[in-house]
Amino acid sequence: MPHNPYRLLVVQRADALTVVVHAYASRHRRRLADFSPGLRNQLVRASASISLNLGEACGYHSPPRVIAFLETAIGSCNEVERILSLCARLGVHDPRLSFIVSEIAGVRMMLYGLRRHLKQSSPPPPS
Repeated sequence: MPHNPYRLLVVQRADALTVVVHAYASRHRRRLADFSPGLRNQLVRASASISLNLGEACGYHSPPRVIAFLETAIGSCNEVERILSLCARLGVHDPRLSFIVSEIAGVRMMLYGLRRHLKQSSPPPPS
């Protein structure tokens, strides 16, 4: 599947998501630190992990390796969404929160679609 990661829409959306999540985390730095000193860092790292795993997946020919990186990116989407849900329940409200959550869902759906495509188009492993 070697691709130029910058040409894939899912990579562009994941990059944009990372920027938006980082801005959210920066705006609420103190509030997040009040709840958990590492929460902000974990949020920023998990959001960056989506794009970084996509970039790494683009360099492999082996569908199983690509799928593994896509699944890690999906897991990072879930992690970011859970952290943001926790932040909302802890009272860290932001007018862009619903937009961020909908972007996470959109990126995750694209990742599921790409993973499904790769699973369907790759031959089954030898038994």
